[in-house]
Amino acid sequence: TLVDGAIIKGIVKNLTDYGAFLDLGGIDGLLHITDMSWKRFNHPSEVVEIGQELEVRVLKFDKEKSRVSLGLKQLGEDPWKDIARRQPVGSRIFGRVTNITDYGCFVEIEEGIEGLVHVSEIDWTNKNINPAKVVQPGDEVEVAILDIEEDKRRISLGMKQCKPNPWDAFASSHEKGDIVSGKIKSITDFGIFIGLDGGIDGLVHLSDISWMEADDVAIRKYKKGDTVEAMLLVVDSERERISLGIKQLEQDPFGSYVATHPKGSIVKGIIKEVSDKAAVVELEDGVLGQVKAADVAKDRTNDVSEVLKVGDEVEAKFVGMDRRNKMLTLSIKAKEFDEMNKVLKDYKDASAGTTSFGDLLKEKMDK
Repeated sequence: TLVDGAIIKGIVKNLTDYGAFLDLGGIDGLLHITDMSWKRFNHPSEVVEIGQELEVRVLKFDKEKSRVSLGLKQLGEDPWKDIARRQPVGSRIFGRVTNITDYGCFVEIEEGIEGLVHVSEIDWTNKNINPAKVVQPGDEVEVAILDIEEDKRRISLGMKQCKPNPWDAFASSHEKGDIVSGKIKSITDFGIFIGLDGGIDGLVHLSDISWMEADDVAIRKYKKGDTVEAMLLVVDSERERISLGIKQLEQDPFGSYVATHPKGSIVKGIIKEVSDKAAVVELEDGVLGQVKAADVAKDRTNDVSEVLKVGDEVEAKFVGMDRRNKMLTLSIKAKEFDEMNKVLKDYKDASAGTTSFGDLLKEKMDK
């Protein structure tokens, strides 16, 4: 009767960490731990006990060495066979939690079939949740089939997929441009995270905090726990990202100024800073312009601070801009040059009359 494939009876006589030895009547056979059950277990004593009579299948009989390999689970059909047909990807099923680890929990969805719910698939908003705080061994839970690798006997399960997706819910109830409010949950090097409805977070990137202030200056005005309003800029529920903007609640002062003062305009402001190479002029609504040394006067200027002083009011021509740094390029020299050209044009126009060039120039300078 000891032939490969035969079904025989034996009595468990000894247990080890790697299996059980059975008395087959004059010869012992090894029932290895991996051939005891299709189910997950930790020790042979969870499946068999000493003195128990078992019906087993002969997996291999080495007559020369008198070694017999036995199998218990081989008496039944492999539960993994056709698992993908019975439990297709995307379906939902109730199962029992069998084991909990740091990286997730195992759930038995059929007799002998377990799948892993990775920690990232337990909760929509907490990616590093402690599984032991959510489930316990023996709990019945609903899971979704995410992936099946039948050849590797692996099934990926998800618990959060059986609950409403807060990102989808937020996207369906909000539109770009909506004003939202929430408490600041954290502040990082790249922006501010704000808690929103459904337990999700939105990010205000550094560049979306203030129109005019430097990023590092603007972010220092906020602290964790503050309640703030922001405009909804982007909702990407698939990537679970929400972009918010605080500065968008107000009109861009720089953009507004440029819209009402086109390039070539004569603008007026107060000198805010002066160095040997340039002067910074504060215009309306905090908009700044820069006058470089070469644009201060017709004559060469080696040190701007010798010509312009902090607090001086100046008029200059708007000749260019740095949109990225929100700085206008101004020229006092160009303004004076334009004025001189106008005087010359007026002189030519009036040359048929009696007005002299000196009179026109004096009239212009007196204005």
